[in-house]
Amino acid sequence: MDLRKRRSQEKLQLALAQHLQSKTIDEITIGELTKTAGVSRQTFYSNFDSKQSILLSRIESLFEKAWVKTEVLIQNSEIGREEFVEVSVRNLLEECDKERKMMRAAFTGQAGIQCLSLLKTLIARLISDRILFQFNHNFNAHQLDTISDFYAGGVIGTVQGWLVDDSAMKDINSVARQIGRLIPHGLDGYIAKPC
Repeated sequence: MDLRKRRSQEKLQLALAQHLQSKTIDEITIGELTKTAGVSRQTFYSNFDSKQSILLSRIESLFEKAWVKTEVLIQNSEIGREEFVEVSVRNLLEECDKERKMMRAAFTGQAGIQCLSLLKTLIARLISDRILFQFNHNFNAHQLDTISDFYAGGVIGTVQGWLVDDSAMKDINSVARQIGRLIPHGLDGYIAKPC
């Protein structure tokens, strides 16, 4: 992607984030976005097909930033399963927290299904790339998919709950700790039973 196109996309993403501070995504018009971003309507449509697609591209970039931090952890064989999950989830939540209003809009609006799919892909990658290998257990492809889907669903539900609840009980560290305990211990039980 050329630099000019990337800059236009970033301007539109930032304009959407700015408008989401005071409006819902449905209340924001394309005209408002292009005016705030300082780009033409034609530029908008050459980069995105809807306001929801701006959300998706921004969410995808946040998830990628979280994944880059997680890849560093994957190289560390000394880190335990529970700690690995906790730190990985904390990385994800910290990226989400930077643009919380945008994340809320993404997960509650028309882009919600696609955002959930992006998050599920990230969580499945996390589970299959590191956690399962620490169990010294050979999972077949079907088992791996089932396990990843199940835990991705649990993590997604927890992240959604965290996004809409601003209480002190739902701070990043407590949510990350909760998930850090859930996944490895649940997998212990899964392995102990015949699959």
